[in-house]
Amino acid sequence: MKIEPRRRRRRKSADNSFLLQIAWWIFLATVCALLFVWIGTALHFLSSDGDRSRSGLRDDASSGQKQQLQQQQQPSAPDNRQPILALELAVDTDTNITIRIRILSDECPEAYEFIKWMIKNQATECKPCTIYRGEPMPSYWGSEDYPDRWDNGGRWGPPYALVQGGFVNTQIKDIEREKHNPPVKRGMVAWAGAKGIHFFVALADHPEWGTFHTVWGHVFEEDMPLLDALVKERPLKVLEHNNPVVTNFVDPMSFGMQLMEVG
Repeated sequence: MKIEPRRRRRRKSADNSFLLQIAWWIFLATVCALLFVWIGTALHFLSSDGDRSRSGLRDDASSGQKQQLQQQQQPSAPDNRQPILALELAVDTDTNITIRIRILSDECPEAYEFIKWMIKNQATECKPCTIYRGEPMPSYWGSEDYPDRWDNGGRWGPPYALVQGGFVNTQIKDIEREKHNPPVKRGMVAWAGAKGIHFFVALADHPEWGTFHTVWGHVFEEDMPLLDALVKERPLKVLEHNNPVVTNFVDPMSFGMQLMEVG
């Protein structure tokens, strides 16, 4: 009768030990599961951060490349350190007007040296120096309602939104075309064609020309209305049989030159 309680206590002890083992294994499995979840989450965030970092680097590189390309395409803006060429145009026997041009002497040193030579020798070498071509800007300039061409009823003329002149002299017939070829914008001064000593001032933006022309100067913005007025008010003659059609002033205007004080 006394042995029976001992057996019951042993059974209870064995049952308790078994339950403790089960609880331990459950606890260990839970810890392992939580550890795996934590490791997986950490790896996920590390991978995401790496992807974002690489994406940011790619974006930065792409942005840098775009900015560099834009800087390469951006035309040189005039600044106060550049020499100033003053063209004194004789619009009639009693009236002169002055057109000021900032020369891009750093970008186009050959053009700058030639202009200095012309100024020094203009008394004997201008044979003659004139502004002879005047092309008004049509009201439809650049309109998408017209074909994208520069002849036969296209959106880019004729007429061609420019004035043109020449440094005609007895010694120098051609100027090296330096590699400064931004898209031509209103107010830019560039050499006309691939050779020669003729130049033009753009009265409007000229995207149709691409980057063909060597730009060596900028007309002062406040002087551009003077050129606009010339093509609106002076008599013009259209040379219909030319290819392309050309519009000239009936009376070309001679000009003198001087370098103004930089400022």
